[in-house]
Amino acid sequence: MPSAEHESPVALAKLDPSLVAWLLTHVFNVKVPDYHHARTHATDVRVLVPRTYHADGMLLFCDPADRPLLAAVFEIQRRWDATKRRTWKLYVAQLETELDVDAALLVYCPDPRTARRYRGLFEFDGLSLSLRPFIFTPNDVPLVVDVDLARTNPALAVLSAICHGQNAQVEATFPALMEALRSVGPRAAILYYDVVLAGLPAAVRTRWEAFMTTTADYELRSELLRELAARYEKQGEARGEARAILTVLDGRGVAVPAEAREQILACTDLPQLDTWLRRAGNATSVDDVLGG
Repeated sequence: MPSAEHESPVALAKLDPSLVAWLLTHVFNVKVPDYHHARTHATDVRVLVPRTYHADGMLLFCDPADRPLLAAVFEIQRRWDATKRRTWKLYVAQLETELDVDAALLVYCPDPRTARRYRGLFEFDGLSLSLRPFIFTPNDVPLVVDVDLARTNPALAVLSAICHGQNAQVEATFPALMEALRSVGPRAAILYYDVVLAGLPAAVRTRWEAFMTTTADYELRSELLRELAARYEKQGEARGEARAILTVLDGRGVAVPAEAREQILACTDLPQLDTWLRRAGNATSVDDVLGG
């Protein structure tokens, strides 16, 4: 599973920066300038004192000549931190000074109560430099069940699923989510798939994996598995397939005891590893993979 530093909404914004433009336009009614493309920007903010501040994500929306038209800082805030009143201003001020463009600050708070506290933090800044953060919660993201919308905006479809992971209706997003993965092609699909696995609660992740196993056509499943194996190609073909097997089992919520993990990683028989990888896509226990 991705590490904590690759928080799902930020990872999505890096995969598809137009998601940030969608949030600014549709959630906060901000007019985003017509732009040619968007790209990520270094997230370290250096000041004269020997200290570096690090934002979760920074994006630039650019014209055809790659000149920035708008900058955006993307933060994930799961808990209260009063120091953000000043560090968030630093992020925005640094970008605007460096690039001579306006910079928007988007803050995703999974907990609405935490979001309310942060909104209140910036209501009355007194003599301090004013900042208008765009703070949103899962309630601000629509439940995407429309297949056509998912194909058009796959990042929004993924964000919708992970924002509504605790919603009893989350399974209604699965068909649209599957089409979103299909629409981006196999190489990008595995990156989005990782975000889905990282963002969904364990119980919902298991149901999503079961849905993909029973509903997604064989071509889509096999493409995802092949791309997963290819990711580890530099580590050696056998080692890569072994790690792909463990990743698939982890994504399905299947417990892998240390002895079984060592057996998989030690295997150099490529046909055997191929067999285990195919079995992993349907496995509910490690015996389903290694047995027989």
